[in-house]
Amino acid sequence: MSETLPNNKKQVSRQLRERKQRKLYSDEWALGDDDTEGGRGFSLADKLESARFEHPGAVAEMQGADLTVAYLQKHGFTTPLLFKEKTGLGLRVPTNNFTVNDVRMCVGSRRLLDVMDVNTQKNIEMTMKDWQRYYDDPNKERLLNVISLEFSHTRLENYVQAPRIVRQIDWVEVVWPRHLKDQQVSTTDCTAPVAQRAIKT
Repeated sequence: MSETLPNNKKQVSRQLRERKQRKLYSDEWALGDDDTEGGRGFSLADKLESARFEHPGAVAEMQGADLTVAYLQKHGFTTPLLFKEKTGLGLRVPTNNFTVNDVRMCVGSRRLLDVMDVNTQKNIEMTMKDWQRYYDDPNKERLLNVISLEFSHTRLENYVQAPRIVRQIDWVEVVWPRHLKDQQVSTTDCTAPVAQRAIKT
């Protein structure tokens, strides 16, 4: 394509770039072994148990009661910590029979979720009711992944609590003014108005 510039100076030849089709990425780790084409070429269990891949000191195994603020002040948090039992950690999680329907009952059917389409990596919004319908459908046409679920000030708080050490050093728990935390309104809760807050310094 050529173009004539003002004052008849000269023609400039322009060539448009060939448009390449955007490559879609899929998160193979999010798929089951049967869903990945061809499957893995190795056994993950074999690699984990092989002496060839041993790295002493890569993970520190601890008892829950030993993880204290004093421990972190002395040793830092530079090594992953492994707790084989939750005893002593001061955390709370739901029982094994807690279902997606139970989550919906606790946070509300109209609670908004940030969901990612694994194949296209695009974010979409779904209500908790729609997510449960998708989750319970045995014939899923696409693979979706929940990015996060905000459940502050819902009944789910009665079933989930962060480990004691997290609550002891968390800036929101320790520093953030309590009255502002209590006034917080989640933007993902469709049943409540969004609170506009100004923080004065």
